Amino acid sequence: MKDKLKIIPYYTGCGTLQEASKNKKARELLWLEILLNDSIAWKTKLSTGSFRKSYKKACLWYGNFVSFINAHIKRAPLKAVHGHIDAKDYRKFVEAITFVSN
Repeated sequence: MKDKLKIIPYYTGCGTLQEASKNKKARELLWLEILLNDSIAWKTKLSTGSFRKSYKKACLWYGNFVSFINAHIKRAPLKAVHGHIDAKDYRKFVEAITFVSN
């Protein structure tokens, strides 16, 4: 089964992870895709540096906003990492979770 992206196609037009890995904007949104889309086996893709970095960022956001995420979407838990998040990404996070929860 193909990996079904939920967020990246609407922001970039990239329909597959392979396309997304070659697109700068899509790579910048990969953490959101990981955070809000548990239909893809992300742990199997961690051999690539950009996936590893995005996965760690998704786990950080999950750790800081787990209650908020669980209130809006159903997903399998990520590893909850607590720490400092970049507030500049908050608007993207809220916009994306609103999009996938509708």
